[in-house]
Formats: sequence, structure tokens, C-alpha cells
Amino acid sequence: MLSSNEKPNTYIDFFAGCGGLSLGLGQAGWDGVFAIEKDPMAFASFHKNLVEVGAPHRHFKSWPSWLTQAPHAIEDVLEDDAMRNHLKALSGHITLVAGGPPCQGFSVAGARNGNDPRNILVFKQIEAIKILRPIFAIVENVTGFERKFVSRPIDGVDVTESVADRAIREIESLGYNVGKVMINAADYGVPQVRKRVILFAISKDFAGVLSASSLLQDVLLKVGKEQRKQFHLSTDRYVNVEEAVSDLAGDENVIDPEFSNYKTCKYLPAVSSYQKLMRKNCLEQEVPTCHRFNNHSAKVVALYSKVHREKLVGRLSKEFLYENGCHSNKRFVLDTTLPCSTLTTAPEELIHYKHPRVVTLREMARLQSFPDDFSFCGRYTLNGPARGVDVPRNAQIGNAIPPLVGRALGIALQRIMKMVLENDPALKEYELSGKK
Repeated sequence: MLSSNEKPNTYIDFFAGCGGLSLGLGQAGWDGVFAIEKDPMAFASFHKNLVEVGAPHRHFKSWPSWLTQAPHAIEDVLEDDAMRNHLKALSGHITLVAGGPPCQGFSVAGARNGNDPRNILVFKQIEAIKILRPIFAIVENVTGFERKFVSRPIDGVDVTESVADRAIREIESLGYNVGKVMINAADYGVPQVRKRVILFAISKDFAGVLSASSLLQDVLLKVGKEQRKQFHLSTDRYVNVEEAVSDLAGDENVIDPEFSNYKTCKYLPAVSSYQKLMRKNCLEQEVPTCHRFNNHSAKVVALYSKVHREKLVGRLSKEFLYENGCHSNKRFVLDTTLPCSTLTTAPEELIHYKHPRVVTLREMARLQSFPDDFSFCGRYTLNGPARGVDVPRNAQIGNAIPPLVGRALGIALQRIMKMVLENDPALKEYELSGKK
């Protein structure tokens, strides 16, 4: 187990995606050891922004020589004898094992199939926790993670138990206090109502027996308010869509610098604290990256123009969409006065509040709290048979843990560690019977 005189802020990110959680942890002062992500496009984004020399948010500076800086599946690492031995050598020297396993099998917006093979990946992360013995562990997922598979149950498993409950039992058996906390990204300055479940584990050898859920929940509440105050964001309401993206809504179109067959626009002046935060590292840049406008058909432009004329906001009715030739029943018009609803991987679902177009990937990234100097690699978007298999830029953004959430979690864990090491009297209210 890590002792108090060792560096207390090292972590490993499993199911890292393009790096939303890692970006936030790095902003909070944590040092990444390595990350596991199997998709080549998502890993390319991760590597470009967080790992390679000269990366804008580099804090993976001591990547181990035994693990190539390349895409890897967690199964490949755990099932390779040599790699497994290297993991064992790190046992007790890693502060945090974190990750957000794929959520598609749990999402209430999907099929919720208990036998989706992606559902078991959380237990691969638990296997890594067993080997590495960190002080902390975090598992992030959609709210459906804690719901039981009733209509399509897991083969041979009691339907009265959710995957989250099963995961809690397994982590507890390794000697951890484990709690389940519901968070909303908007509480940490993200312009999006995005609710997620966090399983939080803290070693009993390190902290004794305590209520992990109450501890993290209370510390996060304070950290969220402090973070919004630090960045000059309102603390009595959420950051809204206009504050998030209005500087990306210029009227003068120019050729997109990456895709010459598409148009984009120049930045407008940053007018909100949130826009200034997102642009702080690219103040001299005239044109945003990943901000190309779709080449919509005249029919689609007419539909979106009608939406604006009629001043519609929120989810459009099926009747309206079908009457106007749109065969999808899932279209939302951004409301400038509110934060965005939960962002998905589909930019075509969100209609811009001012222009007759869907949102761009940069606008999606803003709604997720990725700063503008964070770039994305791989195919721009993807439909057809490979959708849900490959992870192009739109999916990288939509699936990510918002960086400002990762930052808040990182600060909260640092604070909890300090409380334990200094034997803070405030910890007594979280102690349970059976203390070490």
C-alpha cells in the first residue's frame, strides 16, 4: 500500500477513450502512469493531447517501457503473463485506478441487454484493482448501470441484482469501502445536465472502515462550488448554452482549414467566463478546430429555418418532424437559457439555436467542457455498419467523461487523502463500526 512519503497522485486510466477523465485529473495535478484504450482513433486523440512530447496537456511523462504507446484492450494486458507481472510490480504504488467501462449495454436509451459482452468489462477493471491495490478506485457509468436487467436478464444471474451492486460486492471483498454516488456534470461547471453513477472505493488499510459514498458526496459538493467560483462561473445557476458556444456562432463563413469542401467560421469575441476558460490556451487562433459545418440539403435547411421562425426549443414533436419530411423522431433545438440536455454521440440530434444547421464537433466538445486546444483524431463522424464499433471523433466526444468532472473528482480525492493522512477530525462522522 502507498505510504504517506511516496508521491500521492499517480493513476492509471482504463477505458480511457479520448481522455476526458485523464484531462481533468491532469488539470487537478495528478500524474498519469499509463492508460488503456483499445480503439485506434480514440487512443490517437489521447496520445496527441496527453502523452506525446509537446502535447498541450501532457502529464503522462513516465509511460512504462513494457507497454507500447498504442491501442490495447484491457483483456490483452490482463491475460498476457509478462504484462500481468509488470502490473503486479506496481502493486501498492498506484494511488488511483479509474475508468469508465463502455456504457452501451446499460444505457436506458439502448437495448439494455444483460448479456451484452461489454457489460463484463467492469469486472476486468476490478481484476486490475485486485492486482494493483490502489488507495482509491473509481468506476463511472450511466445511471442504467445500477438498474437490474429484468426484461433481458444476464444468463444465470439473479435479476434482483444490478451490475453495479455486483461490482460493489466484488470490490468490497478486496478490502475496500465502496460507495455509490450520483453526480450531475452541471454541478461542476459543465454546460450540460449529464447524470452519471460513480462507484467510489477507498482502501480500508488506508482509511479504516467508513462510509465512502457519504464522504465523496460531501467533499464533491464543496469542490463543485469552489471550482465554479474559481472559474468565475455562476454558483446559483448552471452554465447555459449561450454562455458555452455563442462565440462559435459567427455569421461570416470561411473555408474549413482541415476539410476544404466544408465551411466554418471565425471566432467571435469571448464574452462569458466559460468561453474565456475554454479558449485560454488559443487566444491568437482565428478559426476553431473541429468546427466544420455540415453540407445540409436544401430540404434540411428549410426545416431548420422553419424551426427558428417558429421559435421552437427543446425536443421537437414527432408530428412536427414527420409533417416536415424528417423521418427521425429525435431532434432537439438548443435552448440558450439552459444547459444542454445529456449529450450523445449524435451531432445530428442537436439543432443550433441560431443557424439552420446541426451542432459542430467543437460545439459538442464545448458542451462537454473540452478546451479548444484539445484536438480530436480519426474520422470526423461515422454511420452505417461500423457505427458502434469504430470510435470516430463524434463518438469520442459524446462518450467522454467531461474534463471538468474529472478535475473535480481529482481534487476531491486529493482532499480525502489529506484528511486521512492528517487524521482530520471531520472524518469521524464518516466512520463505521469495525474500524481498523
